[in-house]
Amino acid sequence: MLNNSKPVRPELRERVLKIVQETGFQPNAIARSLVSKETRIIGVMVPDISNNFYSNLIYGIDSVISEYDYSMFLAISDEVVDKELKYLRLFKEKQIDGVIIASIHFLEGNIQTLQEIQVPLVVTGHDLPGYQIPTVNVNNVQASYDATAYLISQGHTKIACISGPLWDPPCGLDRMGGYRKAMRAHDLPIHEGFVVEGEFTAKSGYEAMRRICEEKIRPTAVFVATDLMAVGVLNYLYDHGIRVPEDISVMGFDNLELASLSRPMLTTVHNDPFMYGKAAAEQLLRQIRNEPVERMSTVPHHLVIRQTVSALLK
Repeated sequence: MLNNSKPVRPELRERVLKIVQETGFQPNAIARSLVSKETRIIGVMVPDISNNFYSNLIYGIDSVISEYDYSMFLAISDEVVDKELKYLRLFKEKQIDGVIIASIHFLEGNIQTLQEIQVPLVVTGHDLPGYQIPTVNVNNVQASYDATAYLISQGHTKIACISGPLWDPPCGLDRMGGYRKAMRAHDLPIHEGFVVEGEFTAKSGYEAMRRICEEKIRPTAVFVATDLMAVGVLNYLYDHGIRVPEDISVMGFDNLELASLSRPMLTTVHNDPFMYGKAAAEQLLRQIRNEPVERMSTVPHHLVIRQTVSALLK
């Protein structure tokens, strides 16, 4: 009666509501979920809450699910496979209504556990060919191609690439692949010493740039697969008296807030995590309502030109 599920006489409703008000009664969520078969909880797993990309993605999810009276069960995996598996199993045990996953190690055990969850599921930041799991992602190959092609358009031919970790195919293989594709399309050689795998930290960007600068020849530009790593690149170059963009141009990826806070301000690829979260939540709620969903949703990208790329004087 309290949730208007059944018709009752007006006088009885008035008496019950008066008792509810006097006693401060609150419906028991567990008991209610047993009856309705709904928990009104969405599970969300991200690798790192301190990373501005994932915190903005979470805000995007919450902007949608809160409108429909859903709460969030947030799990932070720290990029540890065992924790990912633990949280996937926990989502299943808690019988939550749906799951959104960002950036996971897609190993055989994880894929099997995903398929066993048997609840509505959306994965962000990954493409999953061969699996009927809805995904939300940017076209990482095309976006990285566009970023590298812009550097080439500014006269750069010796271009380095710091990719994301290869266990994360979109930030690793796909963004490196876009760089390689652009270099080949413009008949430019790729010096393999200029291609370095990083992690999702500024520290790894710093270390990757150190390795690149130890090569016998130096690049005139570097494409970096995340803004956070690009900040590490800028710090290395500053510490070693290498001017940006006069000596080396730097291109990032993501357009996080820190891209406009760095000095010089970072030229980068706009890749909106808030829109990732919003699109993922909308896709998930459609599944919960048994409505048709897209197998793949693509978030648009564009270049944001700031201060870290300059034309190479001939």
